[in-house]
Order: sequence, then structure tokens, then C-alpha cells
Amino acid sequence: MADSEAVRSRRKRAHAAGDHSLCRRDCAALKLAAPPEDSPPVADPLAEMRRLAGRVVAAHEKDPGNANLAREARMTLQALMGPGEAVDGELAEMFAAFRR
Repeated sequence: MADSEAVRSRRKRAHAAGDHSLCRRDCAALKLAAPPEDSPPVADPLAEMRRLAGRVVAAHEKDPGNANLAREARMTLQALMGPGEAVDGELAEMFAAFRR
């Protein structure tokens, strides 16, 4: 069944405003951009992760209310933690409870 005129108008207004939540799959804004062809391969992934962590943490310090930055900082720092590295007591207890 085709969309009604009201739905199409609403989708068009939202798209023009930059909100693509109502767009269909063929919307160009929803397609991922191709990586630049001239980007060099990553020689040292660990060093790149450390640089990324520094940038994300610095961005989070400038905007501490941004939950997306906080989550990304946490995930990047957790990725840098080696297995078996120290975690705070409560977190260690929670992980132990999940393993049981």
C-alpha cells in the first residue's frame, strides 16, 4: 500500500531538515561514504587506538554532557585494557557473577 500524501509530506519535510528517520532505504543520506582511497593502511593499530582514545576523551572533557562521547570514550578505553588488567571491585564482582 502506498503512503498517504500526509506521510510523504512529513517525510519530505523531515528529510529537508536533516532528519532521515522517516526516509526509505534508498535515501542517499543513509548510505555510508566510501573511505578515502589515499588513506594509508594502519601500521600500528594499538598506537591508533591510543590516539583515538586521546581525541575522544578530550572531546568528552569539552562536552561532558554528551552521552555518545562518554560511551565512546568508555568503549575505546576498555578496548585498550588488556585481559586481566585491574578493574574496580564492583565491576569485577559483576563480571564474576555473569561467569557463574
